[in-house]
Amino acid sequence: MKKFKLLSFIMALAMVLSIVLPFGRVFAAPSQEETYEVVVHKVLFKTKEIKVRPGGSAGNDGQTKYTGKKFTDEEFRKYFGADVEVEPVQGVYYEAKKDGRVIAHGITEADGSVRLTLPKGTYTIEENKAKTKLADKYKGKLPAVSVPVTVTLPVYKAEGGIFTKGKDALHVYPKNTIDEPTIKKSVTESGNMHDTVGIGETKPFIIESEMPDGIEEYKVLEFVDKLSKGLTFKDNLKVERVLKENSQKVTVDANNYTKIVEGAKSDTIKVVIKSEFIKTLKSGDKIIITFDATVNKEAVLGAENPNEVKLIYGHSPDNKKEKEPEKPELHTGGKRFVKKSVNENNKVLKDAEFIVKKFGENKYVKISGQGEVSFVDAEDQATIFKSGNDGIIDIKGLPYGNKGDKNDTAASDYEIIEKKAPEGYALDATPKKFTVNKTSYNQTPGEIDPKPINPDVINNNKVTIPQTGGIGSAIVVIAGIAIVGVGLYIKKRNYNA
Repeated sequence: MKKFKLLSFIMALAMVLSIVLPFGRVFAAPSQEETYEVVVHKVLFKTKEIKVRPGGSAGNDGQTKYTGKKFTDEEFRKYFGADVEVEPVQGVYYEAKKDGRVIAHGITEADGSVRLTLPKGTYTIEENKAKTKLADKYKGKLPAVSVPVTVTLPVYKAEGGIFTKGKDALHVYPKNTIDEPTIKKSVTESGNMHDTVGIGETKPFIIESEMPDGIEEYKVLEFVDKLSKGLTFKDNLKVERVLKENSQKVTVDANNYTKIVEGAKSDTIKVVIKSEFIKTLKSGDKIIITFDATVNKEAVLGAENPNEVKLIYGHSPDNKKEKEPEKPELHTGGKRFVKKSVNENNKVLKDAEFIVKKFGENKYVKISGQGEVSFVDAEDQATIFKSGNDGIIDIKGLPYGNKGDKNDTAASDYEIIEKKAPEGYALDATPKKFTVNKTSYNQTPGEIDPKPINPDVINNNKVTIPQTGGIGSAIVVIAGIAIVGVGLYIKKRNYNA
């Protein structure tokens, strides 16, 4: 009887479990989603800039490949360079975002790393400067933010398997961006790096600098401009600020900066932005400095006349950096001719007179007493170029090419027209076309002592006049015939009488 009751209980329990278990499976907690750990490292490179590698990682020599594993000290130096000194940075806040939403976040610890736990998917890991809390020793030294890193999890190892967690987590080393203002220099309003001028012609040079994150913390912001010997500073300097928020251009009051012009030839121009004004600047604002300069008589014809600028910036006078952009240049050229006689073994001729005009245009070259070149519409206002005792006609300071044309390829056509021949020689008024370019005057314009090219020859024919003796003989013959005729006429008339 007892056995029967026990068996009945077991059967009843089995029936109950058979009913309950399916529902238990329906309401059981789901299994936890697989997650992975990504360890982000923030380090300060003290000795040199680190080049970026694909994917946001950094490196420069390729002796050690980035595999996703944590570097040993030896591997780290092989990867980034043996002479690199690094320091881990604590207090940097990182966020892992997916579709713009923050999925995981954290702040770097004393070893400069932070672990982010993430499920399967693609994420952008980036630094949040607003939430970063740095020690005072890093201020003025640490770049603004790291380059964002894109990670797709899981990440597979080269030898097989995937990165997971703990000692097998994925390690990334984002490159630091440089927290510094940009610097650009151009020679025209359209931003060209190359232009051409006549000697004495005024051109604007434009310096443009975009402000970085944290600019308000800077204490030093200086622009130092050095003119080459072929350029002369003509002032008209102004400083403007372009606001990022609305692109409005505002003239900066002269009280907010110091202008210094120095050098024996006033060839160094400094603009020092005052620290109180720096505090008002915002990230993305631009500082634009404009001034005028001309090409002078010292310019080598055909050579580039560069204008270099240096930006000096920093968080204190004791912690300054420098950077230079590409150098814009102005170029001017010329042409040399020699006047010779065709009839007298290429004898050189002096005192021949010419004018010069643009080919295909009624624009004539005019040179002032100071050597400044301009163009006039009237031929009678054009400069007269005269051959010297050596027969040479020198034409200097002609612009060639268009705005933006590089010196190596720039060229323009002109015409030289003879207006007066040397005494005793026939005038040749046929316009002669010639081209001005980098080497039309000097063969080696880039050298310290450039060598002028051989001048083009302009020939003249000597005027020839018939000999006096031949003319006299003809007159005698004609006079003799006339006299004989008159005599015969008189004799015949007397005979008839």
